[in-house]
Amino acid sequence: MRIAILLAAFTLAGCTTVDDFRKMSAQDRATRVCDREPTVRSLRASRQSYLAGIQSAQEALGRGYRIHKQCQMVDVPTGKQSICEKRGEQTICKEASTTRKEERCKETPVAIQADNERRNVAEWSAAVAGLDNQIRGSYDLCYDRVFHMTPEQAFKLY
Repeated sequence: MRIAILLAAFTLAGCTTVDDFRKMSAQDRATRVCDREPTVRSLRASRQSYLAGIQSAQEALGRGYRIHKQCQMVDVPTGKQSICEKRGEQTICKEASTTRKEERCKETPVAIQADNERRNVAEWSAAVAGLDNQIRGSYDLCYDRVFHMTPEQAFKLY
């Protein structure tokens, strides 16, 4: 997973050069760097997780139940295939079944505790508000620091 993230980061960084940073305003450089700053990104990811939980809980409250989804990969027959082999003057053929993998899911309604769901929504909403403050604080610290950097210094952080 970390390797994939690093490769993606190097690929994206490869699209922007020091020359691009030199052409940017100080505001644009700071924005570009701070949008990718690890603490800011981590806090934003946490915020997004809470928002997804809130949405899920609100949907469950609206329905009155949750949907538990259980999936598994299964082999699905796709037909038969002839496999022939030549032995001397004779050709011997065998039929073999062919399959492909397919994901099959089963959805089961599960009762909810409405009070617990409402409490979760309230707690997660408070957490989102706290994360909003942390994101703003981390972003502002980064922005104030990067804004005063040279294009070369800012690019190194990018």
